[in-house]
Amino acid sequence: MKQGVILKEIPPYSPDLNPIEHVWSLIKNLLHKLYPFLFKLKDEEGVKRQLQDAVIHCWELLSPDIFQRLAESMVDRVQAVIEAEGWYTKY
Repeated sequence: MKQGVILKEIPPYSPDLNPIEHVWSLIKNLLHKLYPFLFKLKDEEGVKRQLQDAVIHCWELLSPDIFQRLAESMVDRVQAVIEAEGWYTKY
């Protein structure tokens, strides 16, 4: 304790407990595969609209099974984070 301040060590943010991070990774992969030209465009406003439409399209391509599996994995994810004391897991 220095200057009357008590420091407490806390684990970093855990994307393992936020399955949407996995979904965004899948969408990013689809964007690179289906819309590679978007990453080379310069017109900010035009790109923004095209990117928005492309993300929506990629989201719609995702199987509902993906979301089901992610939801079902939450118990295992929480247990893995507990066992890792908040640090990295296989997820």
